[in-house]
Amino acid sequence: MLKMHLTHTRTSDLNLLPALAVLLEERSISKAAARYNLSQPAMSRLLQRLRDTFNDELLIRTTSGYELTARARHLEVELRLLLPKVDRLLRGNGFDPTTATDVFRICATSTAATLVLSRLPRRLLAAAPNTVLDVVAWDNKAFDDIAHGKLDALLTFGRVPPPLLSQELLDDQITCVMCDAHPLGKRALTKEIYLAYPHVILPFDDVWQSAIATPLTNQLRVRRAGLYMPFYGAAVTAIEGTELIVTMPRRIAETFKMTAPLRIEPFPFSVDPIRYLIAWHPSSDQQPALVWFRAQVAKAFKEIAAQTASATAILS
Repeated sequence: MLKMHLTHTRTSDLNLLPALAVLLEERSISKAAARYNLSQPAMSRLLQRLRDTFNDELLIRTTSGYELTARARHLEVELRLLLPKVDRLLRGNGFDPTTATDVFRICATSTAATLVLSRLPRRLLAAAPNTVLDVVAWDNKAFDDIAHGKLDALLTFGRVPPPLLSQELLDDQITCVMCDAHPLGKRALTKEIYLAYPHVILPFDDVWQSAIATPLTNQLRVRRAGLYMPFYGAAVTAIEGTELIVTMPRRIAETFKMTAPLRIEPFPFSVDPIRYLIAWHPSSDQQPALVWFRAQVAKAFKEIAAQTASATAILS
């Protein structure tokens, strides 16, 4: 049975796969040759071998350059997942971030991604300049994808299903954000005032928006929608010079306040804090590269916690 599964592997040159990945990414023989330190004719010969191996043209010349075939588009996705795993397998227990070329693939909710991306990329670029961070939007397949090795980690909230492992990162609370010239003035943001103004409504599949909706539903209260918006950053930009209120995580609000004139007020309804965590599959628990990567995520959140600690204390 094992021989049957490995028939194509045994008869193919796996050394061609990294070259294929470069060709599909660049969609240019000359650019791929430069990256691969080969002459253009040598890269053209590699492409022909790849076409023979996969029985597919892979790259099709058009008036605007090369385009990928349907098979090539599928291979591009598969190679992005496969090659880093093969590299880790061959590397064994050694991991040097200064020379590593790993692709760290992490799935995150919109709030978690907005928060960690304010810190994590600079940490990775400083310590491991040749690695790549691939952030994937959260969907209902996230837990299945990490179990099947398609993801390295998840950034989520609360609890994760077994057998996943997890580490708590930090707690956050819901706040209300408005422009600093909001007509609220110096008045406190009460429940009645909160409901009187128009709101930016974000997607309800976000755990934060669900937490906001719960106390309103329990008290039979309804926010007046003024703008529907899928992104926190765009929502903050949109409220400038308006009466709109954005209800969002405090840590993110404090991050935006560093670059925009905003006013942050406590959410006037009682809501428990929400806890960010990072989760991973037990099969990757001891992989040196992923142990290092998870540590970088944790340190990024620690920096965020320290950065917003004083502001959080004032608003609490």
